[in-house]
Amino acid sequence: MLAAAAAVLLLSSCTTAEQGLPAPTNGGQEPQTTTEAELTAELPKRPRDLKLDSVDPCKLLVPAQQAELKVGRVRPYSSTSETYRGAKGCAFEVKGGQFYDYDALLVTTEGADAWLKEKRNVEMTPGAVADYGAITYRLKGEGPNSAPCTTTIDVADGQQLQVTTSTMGKDFTQDQVCEMSEKAASLVLTTLKTLA
Repeated sequence: MLAAAAAVLLLSSCTTAEQGLPAPTNGGQEPQTTTEAELTAELPKRPRDLKLDSVDPCKLLVPAQQAELKVGRVRPYSSTSETYRGAKGCAFEVKGGQFYDYDALLVTTEGADAWLKEKRNVEMTPGAVADYGAITYRLKGEGPNSAPCTTTIDVADGQQLQVTTSTMGKDFTQDQVCEMSEKAASLVLTTLKTLA
């Protein structure tokens, strides 16, 4: 497991997985930032580049994978966040009254290594998804349980694929939310290898 970390706005806001830069309010205290140790980490070398420029984010989970994740509705969108404005995304909404959703965002303006080179207001753990470097993170200050968790995969120079799990309640621990994000990221990467 990559370890607990990650963050974003709730999926219902259609901006999930676009965060990490703004600091949440914390009662006037100084914002916490990524540690120096994390900033000196390096992602492993990619087996090959998986360019996102012509990828449809809603095709990143094939029907069998959607069934495995209990996805009932797929909804494309374009990011409206300042950081990733215009980035293509897809919301994979879980069916049957479940209290979580998945989100995939194609970032073509910044590589995953930016998370290791710049101080950001996140708790993160560098690692890997299959054979690609990845970082799992969540915003600091989001509380101990069930904050949205993002796994971002280093797919190409200047590009990253972010996969976020957002929960709509306290039905999951933070570790569970991040494990769900990592599992979905693994499935998405498997499909991306056939598309890119």
